[in-house]
Amino acid sequence: MALRIALDCRSVFPGMGGIGRYAATLAGIMPGLWREAQFHLLATERIGEGLLPSGPNVCERRFACGMIDERWEQLELPGELAGIPADLYHNTCFSLPVAGGARCMVATVHDVIFRRHPGLVDERLAGYLDRWTAVSLDSASLVITVSEFSKREICELYGADGSKVRVIYNGLDPRFARGATDEAVRSVKPKLGLTGSYVLYVGALEEKKNIRRLLAAWGAFSVRKSGKSMQLVLAGGKGGKDFDAKSEVERAGVGASTVLAGHIPDNDLPALMCGAAAFIYPSLYEGFGLPVIEAMACGTPVVTSKTSSLGEVAGDAARLVDPESVEEMAVALEEVVSDRALSKELVRRGRERAREFTPERCAEETLAIYREALGLGAT
Repeated sequence: MALRIALDCRSVFPGMGGIGRYAATLAGIMPGLWREAQFHLLATERIGEGLLPSGPNVCERRFACGMIDERWEQLELPGELAGIPADLYHNTCFSLPVAGGARCMVATVHDVIFRRHPGLVDERLAGYLDRWTAVSLDSASLVITVSEFSKREICELYGADGSKVRVIYNGLDPRFARGATDEAVRSVKPKLGLTGSYVLYVGALEEKKNIRRLLAAWGAFSVRKSGKSMQLVLAGGKGGKDFDAKSEVERAGVGASTVLAGHIPDNDLPALMCGAAAFIYPSLYEGFGLPVIEAMACGTPVVTSKTSSLGEVAGDAARLVDPESVEEMAVALEEVVSDRALSKELVRRGRERAREFTPERCAEETLAIYREALGLGAT
């Protein structure tokens, strides 16, 4: 009888964030790599159509629950897993059920900001993630994380056994590597009221993403010669903690040159990235930082933080800054936008760097973790 793999895809839905993209990437590739196994994809009722794959060894199961749903995870999920019955359950979003339900379990812990910097996370969410991450680290057969930085944080802050925590870098959606045509770039700009050159940020609009300092840096940059005619595009929705982006833009005095674009449809995002003069991602703390690699794949020069995982992920392919220094950010923007030789070199390095983060590699390495957890030999 085929092995039954329960892959938690409750983070996959229209407008999903980085964890959802991670889960969707695994769901889209792994069934084709391991055809002998039966994949049960656990989703919420709001998933919509076309976000998860179909196939002879794929079964999509929808539930009336949320992406983060403590009651469902602990009271109902064990019975659902036992009913499959699942040989392996993988939650791509931190938590595992105390009662089990599958023969073995794997959890992906993306980062532990909720323990390192709890003030940057919604209080209830931080409590949930801290509590169930500790449980997962004890009860999982193996734990996946997405950077060496996150592994160090997990081991330091939770006392986890490092031999049980494995690093698998996120895989890049191929749409970004394909880029966008000039026509697509031209057509996306009027949708956002963009009239000329722009610098782009993509991500949640929340405190941990360092939006306040980014706006202050933008104010300092926009008075310089190279910044006077440019716009800043903040693309993304609200994060896990209340943050009034509109008020912050007004407080920084950059309303005339800043566009709050909201969530960008998946089909438009590569074109928006390809058209940017620079991409800036000055986050205070990241487990990986997927938008940095997406922008690199699109051929856009990147300015990002040297701290947390971002320096590790970007390598020498981005202009790295201290995210707590407004002046460093402003200077970096000036250099990347005005120095054509630097910009061209960052584009070259960025495209090379992005090619290292393939979705196939991410899926293959994840399947190797499954086989190890199940006690199977390597293929």
